[in-house]
Amino acid sequence: MPNPRFKSKIDWWLGILLFVPPISSVAALTGLYVEGDPEVWAGWAGVAMVVAIYGGLVFPMYYELADDHLIIRFGLVRSRVKYADIRQVKPTRNPLSSPALSLDRLHIDSGSSLGPNISPADRDGFLRELAARATHLRRDGDRLVPAE
Repeated sequence: MPNPRFKSKIDWWLGILLFVPPISSVAALTGLYVEGDPEVWAGWAGVAMVVAIYGGLVFPMYYELADDHLIIRFGLVRSRVKYADIRQVKPTRNPLSSPALSLDRLHIDSGSSLGPNISPADRDGFLRELAARATHLRRDGDRLVPAE
């Protein structure tokens, strides 16, 4: 059976910020190319750089529950958090940079001051599956706390 995988929730306003500028740039550059502008190559280089950044650091973005650890994937980066290291999981709206495309986030407290904030689209399903794997935690509403 494959590991459960949860896509990142994407806030509508962040979706606009991520997708409208590259799309409008491509449209403008296409118009300049059709007009025969000789400097259009510089614009295409900029669009290629944005696509490379998105592919390297943003997409795909998901959270996968493996046998003994949580895999956080964003672009080419994979981060792993062992279930045994997770102290608690709690909701947050912390806007600091995280592998999350929404401010509707979950903070994974694994003992590090910079524990990841993630934003699974199916928050309830994610918490249910994580609680089943991290048996030292129990579900308490929209958070996981130590099972005492």
